[in-house]
Amino acid sequence: MAVRKDTLKTRPKLTYTVNWDARSSFVDKKLVNIWGVNTGISFGKNRNELTVGYYWLTFNSFLRLIDLRKSASRLINLGYYTKTDLYYFNLMYWPNIIENHRWRFSIPVELGIGATQSTANKLLNDLFIWRRKDFFMPAQIGLYAKWKATRWVGLSVQGGYRYAIYQQNIPTNYNGAYYSVGFTLESALFLDTYHLTKDALKKRKARRGKVAVE
Repeated sequence: MAVRKDTLKTRPKLTYTVNWDARSSFVDKKLVNIWGVNTGISFGKNRNELTVGYYWLTFNSFLRLIDLRKSASRLINLGYYTKTDLYYFNLMYWPNIIENHRWRFSIPVELGIGATQSTANKLLNDLFIWRRKDFFMPAQIGLYAKWKATRWVGLSVQGGYRYAIYQQNIPTNYNGAYYSVGFTLESALFLDTYHLTKDALKKRKARRGKVAVE
């Protein structure tokens, strides 16, 4: 009996992706933190990603939320924690040049629109950027590399440059380099955890049923 291989190639499925993105950057020679989250789809043979994200930048990120100094008027500095100087929405495209079971190398390209604010409790107001008189449009390009150390965890590094292609009534120049070094949690971790939990519950239920019969 001869076995013939199917010559039809399976089409890669669209998958959903969510990323927490924490970067360090230099703005006016100051080191600041840029926090963000993006979500979208992954597609194609190399699992390229197209995502939308929300990012915020704070010059007070170096201040501690809990201040243990005796001279501090307040122990918990909620003002330091909530103050935000800049926010922007991003459209991001991540073309993966290399994508295999161990390595990923990508050249992310981003285009956004943002504005300034004084507190972080105005997310609904942030949506109406076009009504503001102070806003800017950052364009970013960078390099991203990830090493999948195990099936569950990886290590990543990225760096790039941010340039404001348009800026109106914003006194600070937000052009500058950015970088980050961190770790990633692979989707296999959540899938394996789900299956292990499901199998454990099934075995536990079977043991209870066996005891009840006896």
